[in-house]
Amino acid sequence: KGVAFIGGHPMAGSHKSGAAAAKLHLFEHAFYLLTPGDSIEEEKVEQLKRWLQGTRANFLVVSPATHDKLTGVISHFPHIVASGLVKQAEHYSKENKLISRLAAGGFRDITRIASSSPEMWRDILLHNRDVLLELMNDWLNEMEHIKGLVASEDSEEILRFFTDAKIFRDDLPTHAKGAIPAFYDLYIDIPDYAGIISEITGYLAQEGISITNIRIIETREEIYGVLVISFQTDVDRIKAAECISRHTDYETILA
Repeated sequence: KGVAFIGGHPMAGSHKSGAAAAKLHLFEHAFYLLTPGDSIEEEKVEQLKRWLQGTRANFLVVSPATHDKLTGVISHFPHIVASGLVKQAEHYSKENKLISRLAAGGFRDITRIASSSPEMWRDILLHNRDVLLELMNDWLNEMEHIKGLVASEDSEEILRFFTDAKIFRDDLPTHAKGAIPAFYDLYIDIPDYAGIISEITGYLAQEGISITNIRIIETREEIYGVLVISFQTDVDRIKAAECISRHTDYETILA
């Protein structure tokens, strides 16, 4: 009584958890969902926005039910799929150890969100149970559909399946912050000689460009670089690509 409760949360973060993963500008330009009940006055929502304006987030006001469906589709369910892919790879790796080695490239990247907090995702699945059960059924139907196309060798419809997915995916915003954190990776096609990594990171250090992760990959499926450097923002990634282009003739790919 006398309290105007407005649920909500910013959709920002990373697959890392804990205070050590905090970032000063974490919420800046991220979507901040607010979910007032039907009895909440609009002025109360506006007041909360004013209190939170220091986050510099983009506020979206939706119903609690809409929130659960939106986050289920573009955040919660993708985490289930990513973890499912990893579990499948784990199963087959017991039969062939090469699975783990080959998964170090693109497979590791597309399943990166599976490294998120298991405790958090356990709770999310239980609290958004109904929506996720519905999405799982839809996904199973979609998989049965493509399974049937493969079984019947329907070349035209298989092509349509991938074409439709590509068109929708390519039309998605590229620089906006979404429900799942973007990974600002730079792929660099480098020669193989001693000291090459320190050379590259040295150029970045000279220009004050901070990196969050660095690794070498052996598989080159769909990409040409073997050195992968991750950055906190797209701005840092672009600066890094320009920096490396000034100092070397190595090819860089923003993936």
